[in-house]
Amino acid sequence: MSGPSPLVVAFRVVPRLPLGLVLGLTDLAADATWALRGRSVRLMERNHARILGRPLTRAESRAGVRSHFRAYAEQLACSGMRPEQIDARVRFDRLGELRALAQEGPVVLALTHSGNYDLAAAYAGRRDLPVLTVAERLDPPELFQAFVDFRESLGMEILAAEKGQHIFGELVERAARSHALVPLLADRDITGSGIEVDLCGHRALVAAGPAALAERLGRPLVAGVIHYERLPRERGRGWGVVVDILGPVPPPGPDAEHTGVEAHTQAWVDAIAPLLRVHVRDWHMMQRLFVDDLDPERLARARERHRSEEDGA
Repeated sequence: MSGPSPLVVAFRVVPRLPLGLVLGLTDLAADATWALRGRSVRLMERNHARILGRPLTRAESRAGVRSHFRAYAEQLACSGMRPEQIDARVRFDRLGELRALAQEGPVVLALTHSGNYDLAAAYAGRRDLPVLTVAERLDPPELFQAFVDFRESLGMEILAAEKGQHIFGELVERAARSHALVPLLADRDITGSGIEVDLCGHRALVAAGPAALAERLGRPLVAGVIHYERLPRERGRGWGVVVDILGPVPPPGPDAEHTGVEAHTQAWVDAIAPLLRVHVRDWHMMQRLFVDDLDPERLARARERHRSEEDGA
């Protein structure tokens, strides 16, 4: 019988180690990965260059890989953090405004794959703003369950989804009964249901979920970018996260060329683009999302499969 996977072992061991040691080792691993300049690192550089409108420097590229690794390490270490450690490492300046919006119902939040959203959600949950979100099931199952158990221990409600599973209807039902913040990572989508937008002058596919959910619920859509900052001495050492919130982003409404969801999606992308440009280092995008990088035949098949599933629904 085989033993637990290395990731499961890491999830059990890392929270027991000093956080400074974990992050120091993580930087070494990130630097080694950056020096090898594999496909994922090169793709990250290309994605970041499109946002900046210029090639990255070596220092910018290295910092981007370090940020990416830091987020993974913190996810493993999070369950060992004391509440006061979480509080000290998060700055969420507009949380009160979101709480006020949530008094009347759920608030949909479109996020990028930036910073550490687990820390931000834990911080919000500790301040009477519950979080409802979707998590795709991971292998091995015991690792996924460990993450779910930890997040639920912080007051988050997790809707688990199998890969390729459509759970929009269930998400609508759960959100409609809540006064929760509903954050969705939405800056990448190649499922065939994504919306093509202009992102910093380049065509990209992003998820329709946030705009579609806000429209279905008749609730506000806000957008955000989470990024890192060096902690001041009084809050400890190392890095903390900043949750920058924009909006609510008003729905422009449909026009001759776009549905209401499409127009609203472009609106929140436009809102976060300047912020993403400033904090692109912490945008952990080592996957393809720009149309020029996607395989057109594969994308066409994905879109056809999505249309067929909708017709059969």
